[in-house]
Amino acid sequence: MSRITGALPGRTAALLWSLVAAFVLALASTAAWLTEAGREERLDDARAHLTRFADGSEAVLNRALLSLDLALAGMPELLRPAYGAHGRFDEGEAGRLLAALNERNIGIQDVGLLDAEQRTLATGTLRGRPLTERLPKGYVAEVLAQAVPQMRISPTVRDPAGGEPVVFLARTFALPDGRRAMAVIETPLSYLLDVTLQSHARDGLVSTLELADGRLLAALPPRPERTGRLQPWTVDERADDVGVFEGRDRVSGAPALVVVRRLLGRDAVVTAAVPLEVALAPWMRERDAIAAVAAAFVLLVIAAGAATHWHLGRLALARADLARSRQTLEQALSAMADGFVLWGADDRAIRWNQRYVELFPWLQEGLAQGLSFAELAERSAVAVLPQGSDDERRVWVRQRLAMHRRADRTIELDLGNGIVVDAVERRTPDGGVVGVYRDVSAVERRLARAKAQAEAANEAKSQFLATMSHEIRTPLNAVLGMNGLLLGTSLTDEQRRYAELMRSSGQMLLALINDILDVSKIEAGKLQLEIADFDLPATVREVVQLLAERAEAKALTLELQVGTDAPPMLAGDASRLRQVLFNLIGNAIKFTEQGGVVVQVTGQPLDDGRYEARITVEDTGIGIAPEMLPRIFDRFTQGDSSTARRYGGSGLGLAISREIVELMGGRLTAAQRTGGGSRFEVAVPLPKAATQPPVPVRVPMQAAAPAAIAGLRILVAEDNAVNQILIKAVLDRLGCFSDIVGNGFEAVRQSRSAAYDLMLMDVQMPEMDGLAATREIRRREGSAGPRLPIVAMTAHAMPDDREACLAAGMDDYVVKPIDMAQLAAAIERAAAKTPAPR
Repeated sequence: MSRITGALPGRTAALLWSLVAAFVLALASTAAWLTEAGREERLDDARAHLTRFADGSEAVLNRALLSLDLALAGMPELLRPAYGAHGRFDEGEAGRLLAALNERNIGIQDVGLLDAEQRTLATGTLRGRPLTERLPKGYVAEVLAQAVPQMRISPTVRDPAGGEPVVFLARTFALPDGRRAMAVIETPLSYLLDVTLQSHARDGLVSTLELADGRLLAALPPRPERTGRLQPWTVDERADDVGVFEGRDRVSGAPALVVVRRLLGRDAVVTAAVPLEVALAPWMRERDAIAAVAAAFVLLVIAAGAATHWHLGRLALARADLARSRQTLEQALSAMADGFVLWGADDRAIRWNQRYVELFPWLQEGLAQGLSFAELAERSAVAVLPQGSDDERRVWVRQRLAMHRRADRTIELDLGNGIVVDAVERRTPDGGVVGVYRDVSAVERRLARAKAQAEAANEAKSQFLATMSHEIRTPLNAVLGMNGLLLGTSLTDEQRRYAELMRSSGQMLLALINDILDVSKIEAGKLQLEIADFDLPATVREVVQLLAERAEAKALTLELQVGTDAPPMLAGDASRLRQVLFNLIGNAIKFTEQGGVVVQVTGQPLDDGRYEARITVEDTGIGIAPEMLPRIFDRFTQGDSSTARRYGGSGLGLAISREIVELMGGRLTAAQRTGGGSRFEVAVPLPKAATQPPVPVRVPMQAAAPAAIAGLRILVAEDNAVNQILIKAVLDRLGCFSDIVGNGFEAVRQSRSAAYDLMLMDVQMPEMDGLAATREIRRREGSAGPRLPIVAMTAHAMPDDREACLAAGMDDYVVKPIDMAQLAAAIERAAAKTPAPR
């Protein structure tokens, strides 16, 4: 990472991060502006709501108080009938008139008339205690002390009859007889508050009804504990035009938006307030959301800047590497002893070295990028055939162009000046041609020709082995298939023994063919390793378990010893390693008559971080003669002729095993064991695996097979020799009869030659893979024909691989390494789902 960062020029990095900083600043500024704008919008919304609430409450309260004030102001006119012809005041008549007023006005709970000495002259109801005793202390004196008669509102008191809060409204006037009197109306506080309760819609809104001197009449929501005098008003708050201002809630004292309205000549005040915490609660949520989004965008911009920095660094590094590669290429081309030229897909020159120009000196002047090969051939014809006619030169040019277009062989060019050039021209993946030209002498030409003939002979031999092996395998598979059918019929014991011997011989021949194929792959350099993570002790244990039955049949002990220094999970070709172990352990059992075989797994870490896995196989068998040790790994070689006659075998197993181990970079050695027998050791350096060893969940090989699958005839398509041995052993233990083919073509052909209950199909096989083979089988079956159950058996374990298998027409899917219980369950499901007709 530091190398990539350092590759980015300083000015480019500074410009990049300046842009990132500008984006971050713009995001922060935008977020701040949005936050502040949102706050003002919420405050404006709260102000508008307060204003509407205050205006409505003021209007309705003024109407209610005005109607009561008109009732008080109309007392002289109302009480006029209570005076007789001689001017005497009839208290009874006055009481009836006041009672009628009480009935007409729902806002009046009681009404009374007092004289200047605070004596009750008349009342509208009979409420027990005299009116003067229910009035707040000092209230009558305040009313009578007015120079100009006005309605006066009393502080809130409790009605002794019902206990509800009430207020009194009073006004002075002169009686017809000249005496001064005071009319008093008792009204429930709920009558005045009903109008504000109807508008009290917003949560958190607090309103008060107060006297002008700050005494609280009522609060909404109700706060009985706050009755009495509140904090004094400031001059600004008492102003009529102050509007909505930021102050404090009159009840709790919390910061709030407040609006004040004066009622009826400033004797009463209605206030409304929304705590700032309530008004700004939606804004706070919006603010947090804006902050979160802005932070996310800032992180995204910074991450994008870092990614851009990294990519620009990689680009700069790639450019530097490209420049170095070009320089290295130029140096390599200049150092080559052979001429080199590269032609593009359009057959025009791209690059060449000086040696090429030296070999073809007539191109010294005109060779340039973009020169077509046809032009070069025409110039060369003039130089090579200086005395030739135009027709001869045209023929030479046509032949040279034809060889160039094929670009598939080594050609010999006689330049006519005593120099003979071997030209190797090969097609590149993009359609161009790369040419290498070497000046050779006559001896070099003969050596080269002899080498080419030897290589061709070796290639022909390998091709012959591969072809013959394939051709032998085809009828052999038919023989094994028919043998499987024969074993499924009713046979006498002697007939069954003969058929089983025939089957065993056919399988031995199949194993020999597989060995021959491995030899041909090794000679042709086509034996490839498939590297994957695997558990070494578990792999060895698997082979030992599979061969345990063979050892038990000979009354031999087969012991596995895993040392404490056994390596952990490694990366390598576990399948090829199993093949080596099958050969070594199988030979040990085959050449041992008494005693047993011991397999040891150890290892040690190497300085380069890899592990050297060591597997030794010791037996108490016939051993190896000292004179045969140097030749024991040669092909088609055994200890002596009697060994081959007595124990059988082709003599290829050890040779193939050594080739596989050496391909892995390891070594396979053999020695005579002290006390008799032989000792083979495999030492392979392997890298540590990237994964941790899985928790093994194994089903014993002796597990009972489900009754539903015992006796089934199964065709197995598997190209790997070791996997063929494994699946054969597993199916034998499941009680199934099996025939094995090595590719998709053979699977299709064998499925038509014999009747099988089920097919196990590998996916990745040569010539025709398992998916193509399944589709071909399904095509030949048709929509209405009998259906052969097919179970995929593959090392591809991704979900897409399973879907591809099912889409191709397979019925189930099991993953390698094969688990016996899972395989048995898959066979049982597939056989039950689509049973093949017998």
